[in-house]
Amino acid sequence: MIFSDYNETPSEYNPFCNDTENTSFNECYSHIIPAFFFRNQACPKKPSRFEKKKLRYFYNTTGIILSAKLIIEVSACLLFYILMFLSAMSFTKSTSLYYSVLSDTTVKYAFRTIAVIISTFSVLFAGCRYSSLSLAGLTRKTDGVKTGDVIIFFITGLFITSVQNIINISAANITGNSAFYGVKLEKDICQIVIVCLYTCLIVPLTEGLVFRGLALKNLSRASQRFGIVACSLLCALSTCSPLSIPAAFMMSMLLSVLTVKYNTVIPSVLIHITINICNMIITVYSALLWDSDVFITKMWTAVTFFVGCIAAVIFIIKHPLPKIYSCQRKRSFPLFATSVFIVILIAAYISASLIRCLAFMYL
Repeated sequence: MIFSDYNETPSEYNPFCNDTENTSFNECYSHIIPAFFFRNQACPKKPSRFEKKKLRYFYNTTGIILSAKLIIEVSACLLFYILMFLSAMSFTKSTSLYYSVLSDTTVKYAFRTIAVIISTFSVLFAGCRYSSLSLAGLTRKTDGVKTGDVIIFFITGLFITSVQNIINISAANITGNSAFYGVKLEKDICQIVIVCLYTCLIVPLTEGLVFRGLALKNLSRASQRFGIVACSLLCALSTCSPLSIPAAFMMSMLLSVLTVKYNTVIPSVLIHITINICNMIITVYSALLWDSDVFITKMWTAVTFFVGCIAAVIFIIKHPLPKIYSCQRKRSFPLFATSVFIVILIAAYISASLIRCLAFMYL
């Protein structure tokens, strides 16, 4: 069976003739089926066994990449803490120094920053190679970015961060635990620099390259709409924090739409950096001058929420997700959900979230 509703000839970069997608973002479909196929007929409504195998290959490659990133991060952090413990025992013969350093926010963020950098660039080049992608292709320059789009995406991003603040404030009020407000900055320049570096540069850059770069390309092989949603789901689960999942999912959806629109991660990374800088300025200002970030965070949340609501509505109207045809749907979720390494990855993220919740409750 072949498509009967095609108004144009399928091509290697638009095999399903979906004119709502950005064709330039699509990778060549000859990675899935041979190029000569398109000179003879359209893609069948149901994928062949060979096509399923090839699509699962790219979905599983995504699962392996993200699983490796998680394992390397956890292993690197564990190695740092073991080395720190051995050093403390060597110099002081006591664990008191180790536990005092262990509770230091500066040390935690320093270790996390190094671990994230190591894990990202460890999997990035290997991921590009086995995904038939190039790093230059993910980070290509674009000259067609519209100022109006940038403003809408930016304000919508602030709205999403306000949603996260509302969730944190609500959790803090319900439980009476101020730790839900987020990281507590002190009047320590070293701590502030490390936290700002991690939040404002490392996170946007690494998430942009791995999730909106490698993962989004691989998961969009059959459908850009599915790729955006699936990539955002994995990115949200990677936070390993139930309270962060809703806002992380929305933020990744926003940045993924931007990446697909311009076929490069650069605009989404820059907007993510700018959003995080704006929120970090509020946090740092309140920590240094107010000695408490609760009041000013609530004020900033209220302003960005009400202003951002308008931008979010405009964003939804002006930038709808690409459509997904039935033939694309059959090549997306069913194959994604039955890809072994994707299932393992999701199970790992959920397990890490549960462990983190238990540790937070009882330690």
